This record gives sequence, structure tokens and C-alpha cells, in this order.
Amino acid sequence: MTFHCTRSLKNLLASFACLLLASACSSSDITPGTDVHAHVTHLPPAATVTTTASGKQFVNDQGISIELTSAYLTLSEMEIRTSCNAHPFARILDSLYEWVIPTAHAHTEATPTRLGEPLVVNVINPDSEELEFGHFSPAAGSYCGITVHMHPADADARNLPAALSMVGLVLHIEGSYDAGSGAVAFTAETAAEPEHADVAFHDPINLSSSNLTGEAHLNIEYNTWFNGMDAAAMADLAAADPAAIAALLDNITASIGHD
Repeated sequence: MTFHCTRSLKNLLASFACLLLASACSSSDITPGTDVHAHVTHLPPAATVTTTASGKQFVNDQGISIELTSAYLTLSEMEIRTSCNAHPFARILDSLYEWVIPTAHAHTEATPTRLGEPLVVNVINPDSEELEFGHFSPAAGSYCGITVHMHPADADARNLPAALSMVGLVLHIEGSYDAGSGAVAFTAETAAEPEHADVAFHDPINLSSSNLTGEAHLNIEYNTWFNGMDAAAMADLAAADPAAIAALLDNITASIGHD
């Protein structure tokens, strides 16, 4: 039997999804003067990356030498959380809402706990570079983590490169890999969206009338992006194989953590 989703059913599901999403989100109330500053770095563990004349070089966990000469990643949205125990449920809500009301991802509407102005991170820049994603102004409370979304960049995204167009893309990388038989050049880019990254803070950010400010430092360990990829998988990535791209995106999600 074929099931047909009628307009009235979609409207009903949309209303239900909105109610669930509203109940799952942090309070949008404002405590005057609060300020949680969100920073982003791309700093790998010490002594694992070599800066070359053309980019960044490192070895993945399969022993393959990789050099990146161009690497850009779009971070589109961040949201700080007061609850960090319902990740699977939150993902179900996200998927339900996306199914009922498909979204063309551009700038997400900002709230006291959510920032939605996309930022393009240039991984080839010095690892000490710190980028500002923005400032939250949430209600007083205890915030245990942050969720990071990666949607394609739009024309108003910050830090767009001049050398190539990142509009419509989540990721663009160029470089080479060497599995022992000489360097092989590759390019990979995609508009496909990685799973969002749920990042727990090492210590909660506790905001109150006597403690109005906090810092959220996020780090992207880009030298782990190719972990699990042997010579065959790297060849698949160079050939733009969808499964290899998906594996790369999963690694990118896992690479985002709390500094």
C-alpha cells in the first residue's frame, strides 16, 4: 500500500515538529549584559603537521603522507546548549523538521543561543589563527556544550576566498597524497552537509547576574580528516567517489572539538 503525504498531514506534522523543537531548545529569554564569545581555531596536536612552502603536510593513521595546498570549510551555524543528554532525540527532531519543511540554508535567524552567519575557515592559514564566529547573549544558566552545523556558504558568508568560489560549497580541498609510490594530486569539493558536531565543554559556562561573560573555544583538528583512508580510499576520494566523500565528511564532524 502506498502512503501519500497530504498537505494537511504535512501541516499537522510541521506544527508538531515546531512544538517539539521549541520544547527542546534552550530558553530564548535574555539576561541583560550576558556575552559568550565563540572562537574557532584549526590547531592540530603538536608536532603532527609540517608547514611547507605550498601548504600543510601530515601523515594519516594509515601511514599515507598528505599535503594540503588549499582547504576551506564552511561553518554555518552554532548553538549553545543547556542540555547535553538528548543528542539522538535532537537529531530526530532536526530530521523531522527538515522532511516536513525543507530548508534552503543561508543565514539562520539569530537568537540569544544561536548564531547563524556563515564563516569560511581557511585551514592553510597559520595554525595560530583565531577566528571569531560571534557573540551569544543567552539567559543566565549553565551551558554544557555547543552544536556546530556545516551548510553550503552563500554570497554573504564571511571570509570567502578570492582565489576560488566557495558559494554553494561546504568543503573545498586540493593537495596530494603519497602511499609510497609517489605523490598523486587530488581535488575534492562538495555541497553535501556533514552531520552536525555536538561538542561538550570541558567545564560548563555558568552565567549569572554576577558572572555575565564566557568563552567558547572550538578547534578543528584537520590532520584527522583522512584517518581510516588507505591508498584505495584515497584514490576513490581523488575520483570523487560518494562513499569516500561521505567518509571524509564524517571525519570532519569528528575533528571539531573544544580547545
